[in-house]
Amino acid sequence: MFLQSGISPLEHTERMVRAMSGPRQLVVYAESRHSVGDADWLVARLNRKPFNTERWFVEPTGRIVKNAL
Repeated sequence: MFLQSGISPLEHTERMVRAMSGPRQLVVYAESRHSVGDADWLVARLNRKPFNTERWFVEPTGRIVKNAL
């Protein structure tokens, strides 16, 4: 599921994602507003490729920190 949390405080978005069932991935871009960034992940979702249920935090340097939800 793709969520854009620019209009919702991050803590509310994270709580909602944790309450959801099924595969889900929350991607948070540091210092970014309403951007999908690198679209490879979006193409993978459209092609129905499987993914882990996790939270990604993309740092301004591009480093991705992954944590389980």
